[in-house]
Amino acid sequence: MFNFFICYMESLWRVIHVLSRTEKAVAERLEKRGITVYLPIQKQLRQWSDRKKWVDMVVLSGYVFVKINKNEHRQTLETPGVSRFLKHDTVPVSISDSEMQRFKDFIEKANNRNIEFTTEKLPAGTPVTIQAGNFKGFSGEVVEYKNKRRLSVKLSNFGHFFVTLALEDVLADTSTTLSDRNWQS
Repeated sequence: MFNFFICYMESLWRVIHVLSRTEKAVAERLEKRGITVYLPIQKQLRQWSDRKKWVDMVVLSGYVFVKINKNEHRQTLETPGVSRFLKHDTVPVSISDSEMQRFKDFIEKANNRNIEFTTEKLPAGTPVTIQAGNFKGFSGEVVEYKNKRRLSVKLSNFGHFFVTLALEDVLADTSTTLSDRNWQS
């Protein structure tokens, strides 16, 4: 019985889908409720007709990461602006602390580059392991060949999140680099 209680109270990182353009407000509301929140933000230079300005942009539009236990599940869903939990099949996606930390480190280190994620469900491809760069150690599937030097990879443990990487950072499970393969657009 005691072990069940510990499992029930364990906090896991979850991904919530929020209403369009409400990510920052939802993150603030959740923090006020005592819920641990991570909202990936990136500084981007935006240009208007009369000026340029650095602005904080949400990296994953429509999504916020929360670290919650089962008791906080309902409280999270009842927060204004929260739509639902991101699920794989019927199970909410959970992310380990170590994977979440690597993701946070990637966002922090890549702040000077424009990070582009997509949640489109693209056709599945070759299983790969990322061998270099900030996503080193992550596994996933090749989704799409972008050009001669870049490809899109579906990260296995992040549900339907995709990232574009350099070919030299990715190794196919057959132990040949993707740049050695004959890719067709």
